[in-house]
Amino acid sequence: MPDIDFLIIGAQKAGTTSLFEYMRRHPQIHMPAEKEVYFFNSDRAYSRGRDWYLALMTAGAPPGAICGEATAQYMAGAPHKDLEHGDRDDLQPDSGQKLPPEDVIPARIKRLFSEVKLVCVLRDPVDRAYSHYRMAALSRIESRSFDEAVDQLLAPGALERARSGHTGTDGYVVIGEYARILAGFLRVFPREQLMLVFSGELEQRPTEALAKVFGFVGVAPDFVPENLNTRYLAGAAKQRIPGLNLFVWKTRLARIRPARALWQALPVRLHRAVGRAYSVAAYRIQLWNARRDAVPEDMPAATRQKLIAHFRHDSETLRDLLDSEVPWLREWANR
Repeated sequence: MPDIDFLIIGAQKAGTTSLFEYMRRHPQIHMPAEKEVYFFNSDRAYSRGRDWYLALMTAGAPPGAICGEATAQYMAGAPHKDLEHGDRDDLQPDSGQKLPPEDVIPARIKRLFSEVKLVCVLRDPVDRAYSHYRMAALSRIESRSFDEAVDQLLAPGALERARSGHTGTDGYVVIGEYARILAGFLRVFPREQLMLVFSGELEQRPTEALAKVFGFVGVAPDFVPENLNTRYLAGAAKQRIPGLNLFVWKTRLARIRPARALWQALPVRLHRAVGRAYSVAAYRIQLWNARRDAVPEDMPAATRQKLIAHFRHDSETLRDLLDSEVPWLREWANR
């Protein structure tokens, strides 16, 4: 069975969908049909083990292919709060102490694939937060204004709760704390296994940026995919069919007891086959349903300044942690 050679770990709303769609076109790369597999950030999936995950991710891979997947939630800072996490015996240090939330996912990846290469795409965390908010509002799971959401999420108690595990509407701020999150990866992985790509590079110099990524994962760097000029989900402000989001529908159905019981009653093989087909369909429908012809409203200036003040120290720490320039720090200095 082929191995997992690389993971696109995030960040959410930073360009990971575009990178996934470019990379899966490379003739030497094999990736699953859908983005967001949710293995390392889910206790239920992770408990199925390495062989189950490998079989799922490498099914149909040609001999010698470089295999990988993309799940932006791996760089969310903690497993989903609705799932049990952080208290598994096989994930704890020798001292028996519980791992910090941001260390759980890196520890799981390291345990199963110690040589895997990690690719993270980073975007100005202020713009990322606003894009994340717009996605939630577009999916109709967010009813607050962005100002209201930011004020509530910047409260110390709210920040701590979200860092321990967040849902779709309380992670706008903490997911952009890149230094805190990546420090968890660098506590278990050497720096040379982590590649940093800035979303501006991917958007403005895609051929150059993609060549670096291809070289990093070990395939021919001169391949140029035919979809390189397409930006997937970037700037989507409306939907072709409002409310059409199979991911949201699945979450809502899971809260209905009869529907949940019916789903759990399915034979295991059928359950997994239907779940996989649904995930692929949901992802493809999400790409089709996103419209980019509507211009989103500008972020209020006062809210932007609040977020810059919050993220500045983390971004300076990121610069030192990765020994790399952070482009938005220069932009913030000019504001």
